[in-house]
Amino acid sequence: MCYTLDGENMKCPRCKCKMIDGVCIKCGYMKSGNKISVSYDDKKSDLEIYEKDYDDMIHNRKLWKPYLLGTFYIGYKGHVITGVLLSFIEVVCFYYVYRFFESFAMWYQFVFGLFMSLTLWIFVRLILAGVLNSFILYLDKKSIKKIIKVNPKNYKFILASHRSNSSFLLFLNIIFCLCFFVIFMILISYF
Repeated sequence: MCYTLDGENMKCPRCKCKMIDGVCIKCGYMKSGNKISVSYDDKKSDLEIYEKDYDDMIHNRKLWKPYLLGTFYIGYKGHVITGVLLSFIEVVCFYYVYRFFESFAMWYQFVFGLFMSLTLWIFVRLILAGVLNSFILYLDKKSIKKIIKVNPKNYKFILASHRSNSSFLLFLNIIFCLCFFVIFMILISYF
């Protein structure tokens, strides 16, 4: 076996490529002697390999997920930092829209502000449902370029092993966004 003593810089005994967590990132060889096979079609483009829902996204089918999740959908598709940032901006904007409409009502301020905010929220979500898939595919193209730049030899394996829909990332996106919003509300109460 051609393993080094430190577990991080191991080389594959078959192809002499880098191994991560005991698995070769080029040929799929494992320390146990087994081999992981990742199947991908060489005829598909890199974006189709990377994004499992490519056909639905390019034709804007199944719009219920982007409609319901809004900007959280970006985190769900694997772009957590962008998703958290845009989700936070969305939540803050709707907070200020609610406060704006609430200030114009003479009676039933809460109900009027909530009704107008929800109406605007539905309208914005309809627009987001039509735009988010194209935006995510744009972000995916940028991610693919970075992957190809870092790993030019075995980037297809990395693209094929990418998980594009992750409930855990959606959960992280929501938690971080809520934490930032609470911090924002605390800071705004002091100023």
